[in-house]
This record gives sequence, C-alpha cells and structure tokens, in this order.
Amino acid sequence: MENELEMIQTLFEYQNFGLAPFPIMPFSKEIHKGNKGKIFFDNAQSGIQMSEEEIYDWFGEKKLDNCGLICGEEGNLSVLEFESDTVIIRLMSLIEKESLDKISNLIFYNFLENLYSSTTFIRTPDKKIQFWFKFSKNLPSFLWNNNKSIKILEGINIYSSGYIVAPPSFIRKNNLIGQYEIEEGKPPVEFPNEITLFKKLLSE
Repeated sequence: MENELEMIQTLFEYQNFGLAPFPIMPFSKEIHKGNKGKIFFDNAQSGIQMSEEEIYDWFGEKKLDNCGLICGEEGNLSVLEFESDTVIIRLMSLIEKESLDKISNLIFYNFLENLYSSTTFIRTPDKKIQFWFKFSKNLPSFLWNNNKSIKILEGINIYSSGYIVAPPSFIRKNNLIGQYEIEEGKPPVEFPNEITLFKKLLSE
C-alpha cells in the first residue's frame, strides 16, 4: 500500500511539473505492449497526460508497475546523466584548467558547482546521477557508450528523446533489485542558454 501511494503521489507531482508520465512493466524498463498501458504511452508521446482518475485506477490495480517519463519537446524534459560524482569533478577541473577568465567557462563551472541543489536530482539503481531540465536544444541526445571518441563527454549521457524510467520505480537486474530515488525534488528548471558546449560538440 505504501509503495502504491508513493507512486501515485509522485506521478501527480510529475504532472504538476508539466511532465508526461506513463506506466511501465513491473521491475523493468519495458513499456506495456498490448493493453491500455500502451495507449497511455502513445498519449504521453504526444504530450497528453494521464487524468487523476486514470492514475488512481491504473496504479491502484497494478501496484507493482514502474513509471516512465517522455523526454524531448513533447514531454518537456531533457536529462543530463553522469556515471558518478567523479565525472562532474573531472569536468570542473577541465574547465578550470582551460581558464575561468572566459565568461562562458565561468558560467559552466558555476552551473556544475550548483547542480545538486538547483534542479531535480535523481540517483538511479546503478548509482548514476541524473539532473532534469525543461526540454533544451542545448542538450542533444548522447550516449557515451555509443560514441567514445568525444573524450570530454566520458561518463556522460543526455536524454532529450525517447523516455526514461523515473522514481520511485524498481529495477531487477541479476536477481538484485534497485530503486530510482529522488534526492532533490525541485521541478526541472531551464537549462542555461549560455551553455552551448554539448550542442557544439554533438553537431560537429
């Protein structure tokens, strides 16, 4: 009962943030294939939120379901993910070495320094760190494991399309169960227009 209520309350919060949540299969990252869950996913992809009644009915009955959020313009969400705190520290060191006299570098450095308290902050079951922002064209989708040639982005993933699994969902992997956890529950903020590093690197 406690998990079910936490899920329902969290989904209401996501909707208040202007996000587009939908149900996902229990202990999984997979969307529902052939029932009303797939309709909710299709609706969310178009930016259509579930109604309060639909949330109560669905998650009241399917108590173990996970939830997902649409990324991109339709879901008004871009996610910046770091494999660990160490990646953020390394990135700050690189900026510092290049020079904090440049205004753009100073803005980026201050942005990284204040990340943990400035916007939605999530820990994933595999201990990655996510920061959520309103959809931004300055955060184009990128997966480090698919493109390791851009060394400055080592350990960084960006989700501005598709969907993510969101707290308080649970994932089962190798018979171990981990949970997505909200560390800072602020609404997603605007990503700074002045920070164009990711866009520049990924459009080259």
